[in-house]
Amino acid sequence: MKQLLLLADTDELPGLTKLFREILPDARIQGVSTAEELDAATKDAPADLRLIAFCSGVIVPTAILDRLSGPAYNVHPGPPWVRGIYPSVFALYDGIETFGATLHELTETVDAGPIVAVDEAPIRPEMDRLALETLARDLVTGLLRRMAEDLLTTDGALPHLSDIEWSGPAWTKKDFDALCRLPDGIDENEWRRRHRAVGEGPNHALYMEKFGRRFSLDRPARSGPVVKGGRPMGDT
Repeated sequence: MKQLLLLADTDELPGLTKLFREILPDARIQGVSTAEELDAATKDAPADLRLIAFCSGVIVPTAILDRLSGPAYNVHPGPPWVRGIYPSVFALYDGIETFGATLHELTETVDAGPIVAVDEAPIRPEMDRLALETLARDLVTGLLRRMAEDLLTTDGALPHLSDIEWSGPAWTKKDFDALCRLPDGIDENEWRRRHRAVGEGPNHALYMEKFGRRFSLDRPARSGPVVKGGRPMGDT
């Protein structure tokens, strides 16, 4: 049985620990949330330590991966055909019909390691960003639950999928910022594509620049819940 090191946001760790202990009550599990905690937890790492990142924004450097005797794994919302940041945004903008969650080996390059498992679901035409983020949360949690026993008990590397590979561009924050900026002369169809994909959050909005000023989309007084990793965190 592996000793697990879970890398996730602090508020995720209790639920993740419970999920694994429902499989094996005596599982040895430690949780970390920051790069500093990760560094400390992997110094003199035991041979049976397995790192699992879950919906984490912490980039795991090669130096950390080299301390481990076997592969580390990442579980994140987003399919292999939509790589990089905010996969729900770019899936909606590009009109992709199928979304998913992915379990893959961690490498120094983001969204590039061998793929171990993928769960999929269709993107319905009426879905906006909030709906897709909520679906993504269900998918990523279900995928982790499905693979939990293998992650706990498999001594070597988990088998790789031979029929699914990473594809498409690896989207960046710069790409997202460009999507938020409305070009001059935008037509209604392009506006609707961007509005569906970007949504209206507390820290971002579609905007345009005119006359040396920035004009941002004004959100309704109550525009629904703020979503973090697919989880509603309270109304805006």
